Amino acid sequence: MAINADQLTATPLHRTTDPLPTVWLKRLIDSGTLYIPQNLNPNQFATLQAITLLLSYPGSRYAASRLDATLATSASEAEPDAPAPPITFDYRLGLDEIETITRTRTGYSFTELPAELQDAILSLIATRDLTTRKLDLARWLADLHTHTLALAA
Repeated sequence: MAINADQLTATPLHRTTDPLPTVWLKRLIDSGTLYIPQNLNPNQFATLQAITLLLSYPGSRYAASRLDATLATSASEAEPDAPAPPITFDYRLGLDEIETITRTRTGYSFTELPAELQDAILSLIATRDLTTRKLDLARWLADLHTHTLALAA
């Protein structure tokens, strides 16, 4: 009986498997491909991202993530000579108010609306035709626009 060496196959000593999905997710986060909000919840961040895309110049796709990363929980966290950082509470409140107004008026989330309707809502806020009792949204939007342009550069 002859053994043919051409038909032998090697079997690995251990079974190779694909990395777990959490490993892939960690790689995306570490490489900067995927951004996880640090100071805002996912809904607030999605609204912020939609607004900053409307307010900023082309090519400033990462303004929302940069803004989220610069948010401070209080003004006391800023360095003495530095300009006051945006306060997380103010951004959360403004984003929540825009979401509430949008859902009340349209029945949809701000991020679910087409860009034209999002822009119309922001225009109504800027002209103070849409207001809220909790926050001066027109001023909040102007401050957001200033911060967005500064971070987009």
